Amino acid sequence: MTEYLVIIVLGVIALGAVAYPLIVGTSRYDDDAALDADVARYRDAVAAGTVCARCRAANPEGARFCTECGRPLDAD
Repeated sequence: MTEYLVIIVLGVIALGAVAYPLIVGTSRYDDDAALDADVARYRDAVAAGTVCARCRAANPEGARFCTECGRPLDAD
């Protein structure tokens, strides 16, 4: 009987840990301006060809190495 109670309690805790972010609605952007700035940064990186193939980080124009993972940007 105790084993079943432990399994049920662990299941409820796991369900709560998964459901909490969905209920709260966490986002990494506090406002539309931050989202727009990030989109513009990625558009510039795509146009310049400086999006990292490994980690998909947007790097500034003229960058030779990824600012996130250090991989050379001209390597395919």
